[in-house]
Amino acid sequence: MNIRRLSGLILLVLIFLGGAAGGYLYFMKIFSNEKPAEEAVETLTGREDIFSLRIYYPAGDRLRIEERRLSRRTVQIAIAEAAVEEYLKGPSSVAVSSIPRDVRLLGLYKDADRILYVDLSDEFRRNFQGDALTEFLILRGLYESLVSNIQDVQDVKVLIEGKEIETLGGHLYLLYPLKNMVPHE
Repeated sequence: MNIRRLSGLILLVLIFLGGAAGGYLYFMKIFSNEKPAEEAVETLTGREDIFSLRIYYPAGDRLRIEERRLSRRTVQIAIAEAAVEEYLKGPSSVAVSSIPRDVRLLGLYKDADRILYVDLSDEFRRNFQGDALTEFLILRGLYESLVSNIQDVQDVKVLIEGKEIETLGGHLYLLYPLKNMVPHE
């Protein structure tokens, strides 16, 4: 009887191990077939990972979207930095942009409330030219460019030279974050 129990126990252990191995192989096959969310592009020098940024630019009385392809960045703040820098370059298909010229990104900071602070050089305020609609579209384009590309940002606040400013061009109040001022779609 003792041999029977031992052989039954061995058989039970073998069945359990076979099931565990089969389950492992099954799930490895399923998860290994998933494609990454961002595309990978092959270059002459080897493999370079590329991701797409959606940048929103003022165009007349609305926003126009452009897609920019850049080298992959894994840290969300680096993606935010790339989005702001691409936004400040202006649209590629328009000769004259309403985005103020010569603006530099001085820093990006995120607080515990998931508000992203965008610190820009004073050229953003000094070189602004436009009416209330232009000011609205510039701020909304910056906001949309960030929240559409960064996963964990709830709101965006603009700083100039590290300080809060009252307004960009005299039309919109900037002492508060942009979410409620420039509602997105």
